[in-house]
Amino acid sequence: MASRPEIVILMHPLEARHPVGTGRMAHRCLSNSKLWVGSQFQEGSEFVSWVRHPEIQPFLLFPGKSSRDISVLSHFEKREFLDAARRPVVIILDATWDLAQKMLHHSPELQRMPRVSFAPEAKSRFLIRKQPRPECLSSIEAIHRVLSLLDDSQSYDGMLRVFDRMVQRQLEFAQKTPRIVQGIEQALAL
Repeated sequence: MASRPEIVILMHPLEARHPVGTGRMAHRCLSNSKLWVGSQFQEGSEFVSWVRHPEIQPFLLFPGKSSRDISVLSHFEKREFLDAARRPVVIILDATWDLAQKMLHHSPELQRMPRVSFAPEAKSRFLIRKQPRPECLSSIEAIHRVLSLLDDSQSYDGMLRVFDRMVQRQLEFAQKTPRIVQGIEQALAL
């Protein structure tokens, strides 16, 4: 599905190695999303050239004092917030919190962007990876929340159905693994 705003995922190289990366999963769900892998997005990079295009209105999803909480905006405020003359783009840093902070620190272009954040509705459903704090979400959950808050013209719940199914399959596999190991140990004992 296509989204408005568009989503750009800046994936740290270490995150790109994870077989169950939710940033990549979200990218595959959204036909107009973009994904760049890197740890620094400096002057002259393809990303910086792209995001500076005058038709683009970029926002960085990153909590903090200078971040605007989009979960409290009224419908009118959301329409006013998104410039009708420009394409709104939300930039997501797909990495651990520590690595995301380093990506931000080493990328002046990201530091200059207006920031948005939101209050999570619930704890993360990503049961196969530990979140550093109760309010932290996986990339796909954060993207779903941003899109749901800024675009009520369609449902983005399909993204979460894909995510939930992946988590369910991983949990099922984890439950079977001890039996497989036990069976191998029993076979070797014969």
